[in-house]
Amino acid sequence: MKSFSAPAQFIGACFWPLFVLFLAVPSSPAYSQRSPVLDAYIAEGLANNLSVLKSELDIERSRALLAQARASARPSVDFNASYIAAAGGRSLDFPVGDLLNPVYSTLNFLTQTSLFPQIENTKVRFIPNNFQETRFNFAYPIFNTDLKYLKTIRESEVAARVSLRDAREVSLTGEISQAYIQYLQTLEIRKIWLKSKDVLLELKRFNQSLVKNNVATSDVVSTAEYELSKVENEIFNTATLENSARSYFNYLIGADLQRPVTADTSLLVALVQTYSLDELLRNATERRSELKALESFNTAAMADVKRNEANQKLPDVYIGGSAGFQGFGYNFANDQAYVLTQIGVSYPIYNGGLNRSKSQESRLNARLADAELRQITEQVKLDIIASFNAFVAARFALQSARKNVEAADAIFRIVNNKYRAGQALLLEFLDAKNRVDAARQQEIIARANLLIKETALRKSAGL
Repeated sequence: MKSFSAPAQFIGACFWPLFVLFLAVPSSPAYSQRSPVLDAYIAEGLANNLSVLKSELDIERSRALLAQARASARPSVDFNASYIAAAGGRSLDFPVGDLLNPVYSTLNFLTQTSLFPQIENTKVRFIPNNFQETRFNFAYPIFNTDLKYLKTIRESEVAARVSLRDAREVSLTGEISQAYIQYLQTLEIRKIWLKSKDVLLELKRFNQSLVKNNVATSDVVSTAEYELSKVENEIFNTATLENSARSYFNYLIGADLQRPVTADTSLLVALVQTYSLDELLRNATERRSELKALESFNTAAMADVKRNEANQKLPDVYIGGSAGFQGFGYNFANDQAYVLTQIGVSYPIYNGGLNRSKSQESRLNARLADAELRQITEQVKLDIIASFNAFVAARFALQSARKNVEAADAIFRIVNNKYRAGQALLLEFLDAKNRVDAARQQEIIARANLLIKETALRKSAGL
């Protein structure tokens, strides 16, 4: 009776984890313009990540199972040697002397010779003593449906494991890239506050000169100091966020949490590509690792269907044999040599409908694989559309943020000149400066958000 249920169980058990992985995988990095610094960090993170290591071990295990499936379809030769030394045990008394001696005596009398000697009765032991058997065994499955389709199933399993490994690498790469972008964002925002601090220090010195020359009262100095303390608090908070972002980034790449991180700020000003939604939708199903894994599961499920159908129609045929020596004592005489060959056919006549139920199970698994593939394919298309719209919105938001910075800078230059000429109030100056700070921070956030959205779009399209 055949029992190869493991492939079918593997096929059925893998769909739900893959579906969860599809929903959980964050954005891939794969920017249109990559940073060598970020690439080095990503390589370090992939080398240190235990999840990726586990995926590699899963692949090696699947390859070992594939090697076993291939080896099972090849001829096998093994050597066996045994020796028996025994004493006691049951025996059988065989009265050969009592049976033959009267006959021999009559023959000797008739022939007037002694050609027929008298013999003793014999005792035969059930356990042989000083008995050896040394042989080579040979076996070869001429035709076996399980072995034929098991190879295809194992090959599909290897391909699926490789695709799942790729999906996990995409997931980790996206997390590392997003963390790096967020770290760069904290650095740039901190630079804005430091520049704002320089502006306020210059304002304080200018106001002190106004008070010293009796042009203004001391409250303008106090106001500048108050605004300066607020900015210093923001600088401290940003430094705290920077440390947290650096620690999280180092955690993702498996490094010491306090290790310095090299900042490639050119990544924030890199130009992004333009994308065609129709082209992205057309190419997505050919590039997504999740879909490739599902296709491999589908191939394995169809192979399992064919295997179970073949088991109901075709017998298994095998050939085998042995050659060696068998007898009492290790003398390897010619009378101990023997050769044995056999050919066998195995076909299940009745097993309570087991094969029929296995065929039904495999067909349901194949239908489940096909439905899962079609469902995930539609979700991939939906993900691409959503990511594309988010990317377009982020690009528009960055353009708007740039215009806001230009406008805020122009307003600040005018108000700054008017304030130094005594034609604007201090509150007007501070309001213009705060607008510049807010606009520049919003531009940095918009730049980082655009990179993240581009990352999500390229991940969704499998680029």
